[in-house]
Amino acid sequence: MALNPVFTVCVDRKPGAFGDTMNEIRTCLDHCKIQPTSFKPIAQADSGVGFEICFNSEDEAHLFEDAFRLSTRLPVFC
Repeated sequence: MALNPVFTVCVDRKPGAFGDTMNEIRTCLDHCKIQPTSFKPIAQADSGVGFEICFNSEDEAHLFEDAFRLSTRLPVFC
């Protein structure tokens, strides 16, 4: 049985604004009316902490990535 693919978007944390960044991510998800399969903090070797947001749909991942980048100007990667 094949596993369902997961589409991941990662976001860098604003320096000193861990909670604010989480709120911005949640607001963007709500605005786009999409629900991630997972939302967790991750360690970044070069920038401290980031967030990994996973989606079941590639379209939802791209929708979130584009909307979040435009609304916050925070780096998005993965």
